[in-house]
Amino acid sequence: MPGPMSIELVNQYGTRAVRVAIATAMLGAGDIDAVIQHLSYLRAAMRPEVPKTPSPAHQFFLEMDPCWHSEKHPLDDGAVLLFRHSGLGWTGFTLPTHSLQKLLDALTQHLAALAEEHCMPNQASPRHARRGNQAYWNGHCALGDVNRSATSHAN
Repeated sequence: MPGPMSIELVNQYGTRAVRVAIATAMLGAGDIDAVIQHLSYLRAAMRPEVPKTPSPAHQFFLEMDPCWHSEKHPLDDGAVLLFRHSGLGWTGFTLPTHSLQKLLDALTQHLAALAEEHCMPNQASPRHARRGNQAYWNGHCALGDVNRSATSHAN
């Protein structure tokens, strides 16, 4: 990164690390986004890798009802899922068909458990429906052709 700030991946005594050199710098939102993105690329190249399962002891910042976007993967089976985090921006994931089915099964189990606990009102009507080329989920209109893409905008 040019200017008063530099971030680089280094090998220190056989271990990968990130060296950050910062002089006085004023960073706007776009600059912060660039730093976060750059750091995420560097972290992806480091070992140990991010654990495959979340730690039960870790306290996560949970984004309530995030905006999301889904579309068919352009080159492969499955879908591209994007979630918007207020601090990290849009984060993308590619899920092959078998992973999509696992996710659908897990979410269906969560919805069934909520229905059994009577936490969800109006159980006679489903929480998701298709009307024409629009998909509706949890009260938010998912814009676009449901066979190609869907998007949710949180209120």
